[in-house]
Amino acid sequence: MARALLRSGALALLLVVAVSAASLPLARSDDDDDYKRCEGVVKGWADSSAANENGADKLSLKDLLFFLHIPRTGGRTYFHCFLRKLYTNDQECPRSYDKLRFDPRSPDCKLVVSHDDYSLMSKLPRERTSVVTILRNPLDRVFSTYEFSVEVAARFLVHQNLTSAKLMTTRVLMKSCAVSTLDIWPWKYLVPWMREDLFARVCLFTSV
Repeated sequence: MARALLRSGALALLLVVAVSAASLPLARSDDDDDYKRCEGVVKGWADSSAANENGADKLSLKDLLFFLHIPRTGGRTYFHCFLRKLYTNDQECPRSYDKLRFDPRSPDCKLVVSHDDYSLMSKLPRERTSVVTILRNPLDRVFSTYEFSVEVAARFLVHQNLTSAKLMTTRVLMKSCAVSTLDIWPWKYLVPWMREDLFARVCLFTSV
């Protein structure tokens, strides 16, 4: 019963109070810190839901949940603090960004998490699929996108020069089957641009 209520509440969270979740990013830390942070997020949502409880929030979660993760909207927090508690690793469908990498009709496929756009719904069974996403203040999202792009690009500064950074990135991507940040929009465009700009600034600074 409690699990069913949590599943219903998780869907209601995204559709009713999604914007508030975007202001609670989950920073990288150890398991204990993550637990405490998630505890605060969940309690905050529970209090908000209790204060605004009404019949319109009673939503039913279907067999397959498609979490459309728009970058820089707090999706990582929602995934780790809510969805990870509702679904096991075996129930999560293989990640899909450029093409469908799983059979959505499989009974073991319960959760789809993707940065793809809504067109992915054309490949999913509509009658048994619930869709949730998170929205964020557009200006806040633009600033967050810029900051994250610079952060990722700065990681390449461990290399001697831009050519070395590009070569190593290509080698790593060819050997790895995992999805890279550089495979995902908008990072596939922003990060290379920021990376080139950072190396240009380094060259200018060291030549003075």
